Amino acid sequence: MLEVAALSVSHGRIRALQDVSLTISPGEVLAVAGMNGAGKSSLVNAICGLAQARSGRVTFDGRDITGQPLHRMDGIALMPEGRILAPSLTVAETLRLGAGRVNRREHDQCRAKVLARFPELGSRLGQRAGTLSGGEATMLALGRALMASPRLLLLDEPTLGLSPSAAERVFHVLEELRNDGLTLLLVEQNIHMALGFADRYLLLRHGLAVGAGRTPTREQAERFEEVLLGNNSTGENPC
Repeated sequence: MLEVAALSVSHGRIRALQDVSLTISPGEVLAVAGMNGAGKSSLVNAICGLAQARSGRVTFDGRDITGQPLHRMDGIALMPEGRILAPSLTVAETLRLGAGRVNRREHDQCRAKVLARFPELGSRLGQRAGTLSGGEATMLALGRALMASPRLLLLDEPTLGLSPSAAERVFHVLEELRNDGLTLLLVEQNIHMALGFADRYLLLRHGLAVGAGRTPTREQAERFEEVLLGNNSTGENPC
């Protein structure tokens, strides 16, 4: 479904990502884990055309989408880091933005599905996004992304700033989406939650891929944070 080949991204003289490759098959969950500054958001933004790749290629369903803007990527939706909601827009208006250019019937069908998944939003359709709690705002950002009826959903730090209970709610929703067959690329700083949820993982450190594989063993998982923090004195790959 998605293939990223030798992708490199620079911000001025700063190398954010260097020759990173990955693949995601339909229905799969890939977790991209790493500490702050590892290049996780640069990877997602380059896939979505929100950051210019210095080199490399991104293909989706066999089509080269490298550098294309997100609104032209039919089948892909993004929940960005920090949610990025317009505080003055209502919940209903925010969901409408996520639907893009669809007719009224398609919009109503998509919204009905979103509200069935997030019933807390149904009673707040006229409420401004800026007045929602952190958990509610996260559900709205997820709902906005799902209004596009994507086949691949990219999530950049969906639990950032949330309480443990709200973070668990997010992962419960992601589990439901996985069960519905949606393909997920999950960028997450909470390494333990991400690795416990995903089918496969990619570890980034200082813009480099330092590990990749399927669900890790307990021994591997215990060494991941040490590797990502740069305290791996042996130099061994954790995978």
